[in-house]
Amino acid sequence: MTEKHVLGDDLPKDNPWRDDKLNYAPFAARIAKVIISLTAPNGYVIGLHGQWGSGKSTVINFILAHLKKHNAEHELDQVIHIDFRPWIVSGHQDLITAFFKILSERLGPKECKWDRYKRRALNFLHGTTDNLVDAAATVALSVDPTGAAAGFGANLAKKSVNALLGRFLEDPSLQAAYESLKDQLGRSGKRFLVTIDDIDRLENEHVRSIMQMVKSIGRLPNVVYLLSYDRDIVWDALDQGGSHVGPRFAEKIVQQEIELPKPSRNALLTILDGEISFLTGAAPNTTRWQYLVRDGVHRWIRSPRDVVRLSNAVKFSWPAMEGEIDPQDLLAMEGLRLFDTSAFVWVRENRDFLFTEGRFMMSTDEVKQEAVEGLKKRVPPDLQSQVLHILALLFPQAGKWFEGRDSFGEEAFVETTRRRGMGSEAGYDTYFGLHPSSDAIPRAVINDLMSKLDKADDIERIIRGYLGRTNSRGELMIAKLLDELRVQFRAPRPAQPEQGLLDALFSVGEAIISIDHDAGMFELSPRAQLLFLIRNMLEKWGPKDAEDHMIEAFRKSKSVMFMAEQLVDRGRELNVFKSNSSEPPTITTDAFDKLGREFLVKLRQALAEGTLSDAAYYFNIVRAWAHIAGSDQPRRWLTEGMLSSGEFMAKVARGLVNYSIGTPLRHYTMRDLPETDLFDLDTVIEAGHKHLSFSDLTDDQRSILTAVVRGSENVKRGRSPEEPA
Repeated sequence: MTEKHVLGDDLPKDNPWRDDKLNYAPFAARIAKVIISLTAPNGYVIGLHGQWGSGKSTVINFILAHLKKHNAEHELDQVIHIDFRPWIVSGHQDLITAFFKILSERLGPKECKWDRYKRRALNFLHGTTDNLVDAAATVALSVDPTGAAAGFGANLAKKSVNALLGRFLEDPSLQAAYESLKDQLGRSGKRFLVTIDDIDRLENEHVRSIMQMVKSIGRLPNVVYLLSYDRDIVWDALDQGGSHVGPRFAEKIVQQEIELPKPSRNALLTILDGEISFLTGAAPNTTRWQYLVRDGVHRWIRSPRDVVRLSNAVKFSWPAMEGEIDPQDLLAMEGLRLFDTSAFVWVRENRDFLFTEGRFMMSTDEVKQEAVEGLKKRVPPDLQSQVLHILALLFPQAGKWFEGRDSFGEEAFVETTRRRGMGSEAGYDTYFGLHPSSDAIPRAVINDLMSKLDKADDIERIIRGYLGRTNSRGELMIAKLLDELRVQFRAPRPAQPEQGLLDALFSVGEAIISIDHDAGMFELSPRAQLLFLIRNMLEKWGPKDAEDHMIEAFRKSKSVMFMAEQLVDRGRELNVFKSNSSEPPTITTDAFDKLGREFLVKLRQALAEGTLSDAAYYFNIVRAWAHIAGSDQPRRWLTEGMLSSGEFMAKVARGLVNYSIGTPLRHYTMRDLPETDLFDLDTVIEAGHKHLSFSDLTDDQRSILTAVVRGSENVKRGRSPEEPA
């Protein structure tokens, strides 16, 4: 049975007598003792400072556990806890309103004063006053145990906290209500602890609102506040706007700031060791491992949250990699990924360097040193020695480039290979096969595809799985996949293509070349990637084998459109069609003629079945058709189609226009004079005006037809087709 690993979380712990692994319980007990012993006639504010993820919420829970124990043991000496959670309030209702509402719920029942405040509440509800009676009513009705104050929520939610704070002390009725509340609290004999945790989780404006609230109305008798925050975040929020008053302002609010003790390194490592014992328990305690701990793990693990992140990462990865990669190397790579991201990305991007392949095969020392200098620029100077040493341990064959040694390091490459370390190709590919970039094609997919080059159906299924998918940069994943395949046939030791791959590309080819996508400046379109890939395969086969494979693919193909695309592409190489290409032909003229005959059979079949017009565009179809069988029949087909259908004409026009790239809407212009043996300008103009007046066209189709009509009219006047009307 497969071992199950429980993913951890960084939720705060509750029980100081059971859950204290960081030695926070004694600290929390001392704070609780101080709070219990405090008498605060004018209120008191305590600040608990600690970095994000260091365990502040756990300490507060431990303090409350001690407080609860005290209350259970001392019935006449209670400290009432109020848990105020501003991140729930923010954006929903006023902080002051919510605070007084929560406070009222903990005050308990008192003598009924509803009649006294009924008139004020009615005035508030009917909007007969504009002097902040709503806040006064909230304070006044806080002693009403019936919960009637909740009825004001909708109106109170419309008031801004800044308006409440700015006008609170200016209104006599509010002052009286507030003083009445203070008097009640002072005479009640009750003590309160208000905890406001995770202030650093709030937006800056809400941080300022909370701190201002505590400063303005928080000094209530017998109320002690315990604020939890990361000092740097709170100060930065208070400083926003260039006032630089954060520390001074905070000092006016917080009367006693306590810094959370840092957990010991041993405590954190002990927790980590317990979480990942399944991974490292049986691993040898070598000098190499000690260095990985010293330069990596010790530096990465600084808080409980770091422990959770690293342990969860290996719990996720190990089940898929067990037996295929060294466990200590897996831990080190996950640490680099989480905490030394720039180095991790470099490792992922530089497989050729690490295994002396590609451009690094038989390269000079200067080329390799230049690659490492690029790594050093990414890593902060104070971390370089530690990061480079970790990389030298993971990739001992490249150790001299990382650390300037003359040897390959302490471990022989054969040992790295034996234990399936990251420094072996098998270990490296296993790791990145599970954690590929979301912007790239996983290596496992390429390996799977290349292992099935003779299985057309399997290859087509894999390729179609990437149609319509984009990465985080908006790039089409199908283009990335085709580019990865091209690499296989252009490498120094290229793979041998097989018929199955070519058949699959013909099957899915029409869907790929029909993709309407504007590629970036340095990005090839899926159509271009596909055409280049087939050319690379034909080059690898050589003219004779290429002829046999192409004829077989044409006979199996059901796409006249893609067959036409291939005919025109091969025809450009042979100068059958006008082209600026200087690439040598991949097939002979005789093979081209054979392909043309196969194409004509499929084209006539599509004409008879009425499916030819289903293609995404027709430009290369009619060019190939006219070259093989003469222009009369394709000319009639184009003329009849353009006159009868606006959608048909838009597909025809796609081959006659250029368009802008990088603009919100495409701007089309007609290219040079259309081929006169296929197009009659009068027909183009007539059909275009007809469909622009009556057809249900998309905005893009309408723009295309407008450009073609305007261009044709310009040509008839002896002007350039690209000139504006």
